[in-house]
Amino acid sequence: MLKHFYVTLLDLPEALPFAFVPTVNLEEVDKDAKKEAEADLKLQKFTVQLMKKIGEDFAFIGDDIIGEKFYKRFLFEKNGFMEVMTGVPAVISAHFTTKTRANKFAEALRQTIKNQVKDKKISAILMSAVEVSEDEASRLSFETWEKLRNIRSTNKGGA
Repeated sequence: MLKHFYVTLLDLPEALPFAFVPTVNLEEVDKDAKKEAEADLKLQKFTVQLMKKIGEDFAFIGDDIIGEKFYKRFLFEKNGFMEVMTGVPAVISAHFTTKTRANKFAEALRQTIKNQVKDKKISAILMSAVEVSEDEASRLSFETWEKLRNIRSTNKGGA
């Protein structure tokens, strides 16, 4: 069975350096572009430091704007991926197939927060907000996988 472990952080104190608040004023589009570029550079610095703490490389695999939320996605070298919502409040969500990897990422995330968020109280709040969870519902048994594969091949053949 495939297990799914995930690490989440919700930046309620709005202290992560890359959080980006877009304006809705059309006259300030240029300011928004500059703010977004600065936020992207801060996210890059944050992510590079995070990956150094984990001890592996990563790849930026794309971004999306869904509603008023900006999503950036990264693929890890060994396994797993991370999605960062850069709107306020920022959210970091990373996904893994082993609890060991999830715990390693969580510890690296806490260390990165400690280094990047200068206010000690807020840094402590954010570090304690890092959660590792297992999603039992995402388990995929061989039988379920086989049924899905059969449905998919039946639909492909009938198309």
